[in-house]
Amino acid sequence: MKPSPVNFFLGLMAILASSILLSSCQKKLDNEWNQPVSELRIGALLALSGDASSFGTSAAVSVRLGQQDINAWLNVISKEVTVSVTIVDTRTDTAVALEQLRNFYQKGIKYIVGPTTSAELASLKPFADSHGMILVSPSSIAASLAIPNDNIFRFVTSDLMQGQAMSALLLEDSVKAIIPVVRNDVWGNDLIKATTVAFLAHGGIVMPVLHYTPDALNYAELLTSADSLAGILLTSYQSSQIAVYLCSFGEGTGLLREASNWNNLGLISWYGSSAYAQNPSTPTDTTAASFALTHNLPCPIFGLDESCRDKWEPLKNRIKSVTGINPDMYSLVAYDAVWVGIKTLLLTGTNVEIATLKSAFVTEAGNYCGVTGNCELDINGDRKTCNYDFWAIRRNSSGFYWKVVASYNSATGYITRIL
Repeated sequence: MKPSPVNFFLGLMAILASSILLSSCQKKLDNEWNQPVSELRIGALLALSGDASSFGTSAAVSVRLGQQDINAWLNVISKEVTVSVTIVDTRTDTAVALEQLRNFYQKGIKYIVGPTTSAELASLKPFADSHGMILVSPSSIAASLAIPNDNIFRFVTSDLMQGQAMSALLLEDSVKAIIPVVRNDVWGNDLIKATTVAFLAHGGIVMPVLHYTPDALNYAELLTSADSLAGILLTSYQSSQIAVYLCSFGEGTGLLREASNWNNLGLISWYGSSAYAQNPSTPTDTTAASFALTHNLPCPIFGLDESCRDKWEPLKNRIKSVTGINPDMYSLVAYDAVWVGIKTLLLTGTNVEIATLKSAFVTEAGNYCGVTGNCELDINGDRKTCNYDFWAIRRNSSGFYWKVVASYNSATGYITRIL
């Protein structure tokens, strides 16, 4: 008898979930997860609106798919337990994020995927540390949050490594001086510090940082200042040796759109950062996309492990089928964070001391190879190693799109061009 579409789908989901588990690096037997629980509840604090919504929206879909796949796997291995994930919107607002974290605490939820941004994570850290809650951010990279023995974990490397990656590309491109245009928050300030240290160490010149506040962004004032600094540099360097270094979230699209109105800024290259890589607003804004295309704008972001393509490619396609856009790397990281969290809770149970939970989590992360590769953490609770992919705007007959144009190997320090 031909199976019904519903049964076929459920079977396919179960097989997929099982294959993800079996192909991971973790070597555990089913009977090691024997805690007497019927439901495991975790939370997700994600920016579904606000400045970081381009990351949070895809991450929410990924987290929900993780819940579905884990429940399918639990059914396959005959575990009498289900997983539920409560996803809430932080609005990219630190006060809202803290309020939602308090709500999770009141509900007895100890394990949280998120928040999206470093500013949110910094605001939640004191509460999480003092109330025995684990926060696992899929996208925060601020170096100031790389602190050992706290309750904050990050499944990405800190921006110290992104600073090295950006410096390597700038040097590879023979850029000698940069004009930093930086979002004035913990993420932006930490990132420009990391990049400055790396670039200065190799003889680069860093002009005074031009900070901006997203809620009071004056395009004309900011770009006039940047254009003036570019004019000064043009008296000593060739245009190809000068670049704007843009550390922005989605508001970067507006800056790119307006930048063509300033003469000096139109003569030099532009480089972006991880929070702008693959931003969906850029390809749809013809003026901004055209400027990005003609002025370089490579943006580094945590890179995918090619050896795990059989895991991440199907997940990317599933997320895109829901959102209509190619998911960013951070959404895939969120999927792994759900899996490692649930495996930890299955091992420890839910009523354990925070020290026991953290220890088990670190062990599980180190043993787990998910869609983003091995999730081993360093002494600060951040991902231990990674590579970076540089994304830039390209154009074909269908329009503008993001494409990987280079990669950085953190082990060797080398840049590889991708045609």
